[in-house]
Amino acid sequence: MKYIIDMIDDLHASIDNAHDYTLVAMLVKEADDGTLHNAGEKIITSVSVDSEAGELHLGFVDEDATTTNLLESVNALEMAAMMYEVKVKISDAHPLMPVIGFGENHENREYLFFVTT
Repeated sequence: MKYIIDMIDDLHASIDNAHDYTLVAMLVKEADDGTLHNAGEKIITSVSVDSEAGELHLGFVDEDATTTNLLESVNALEMAAMMYEVKVKISDAHPLMPVIGFGENHENREYLFFVTT
């Protein structure tokens, strides 16, 4: 599981806080031999903070989210919120999926959030 502070550090180190990257959820599945394989991807379109649960939710509501929206959302938070867990919310019918890692694709200007089934 990853926290907002981990994400902020990675955003700075990997894309230098660029504001025009698309946010992408990458679903990975573990094979019998323990290796991870890409099981699909989806563009994240919404960013919300659930203060009661202590979580940052990345989802697929019909909005338009980029690293600009993400950075604006987390920069407005108090210091204690930096330990909120980052989760991907596919839909209300599915459980929240904890983010297990981050990545980037500079060629396509994408910032990646890895989740597993």
